[in-house]
Amino acid sequence: MANTRNAADLQNEVARLRQTVKNNDAELERVAGARGNSRSALLVLLDQLHALPIDPEKRRSMTSICLQLADQQKLEEHLGVDLTRSDYAFILRLQEKHTGLNRRELKIALFIKLNYSTIEIARSVGISTRGMESIRYRMHKKLGLKLHQSIKTYLGEL
Repeated sequence: MANTRNAADLQNEVARLRQTVKNNDAELERVAGARGNSRSALLVLLDQLHALPIDPEKRRSMTSICLQLADQQKLEEHLGVDLTRSDYAFILRLQEKHTGLNRRELKIALFIKLNYSTIEIARSVGISTRGMESIRYRMHKKLGLKLHQSIKTYLGEL
């Protein structure tokens, strides 16, 4: 009797977890679609700007802003993180100065600059704390920092 009850409880739990996964997948689809829609909306806005009879200098300025926002959204999608303007500018400077950094290292560098702890970064990236320490060590070398130079200080000054 107890085994039957445990089996029924287990089946209910599995069904509940499947429903939770299904709901989370639906939410991820919705969010991904919303991001794609805002980017395509920017591109539509760009097309509309070119058709407007306005001063060419104003059109150029507005077009530049739209292109920068589209680039920022593309980078946000690439990194999987929402960026402020200063975060976006930081990532661009970092990429320009250190072209060898991969997507995960760029994301980690942003988190380091924002004063996240190693444990918090490891959780957000989905790796162990020890793995995060190894990545920081390799990044230290990739950034060309001296032995006693801090990554956090370097990135904060960038």
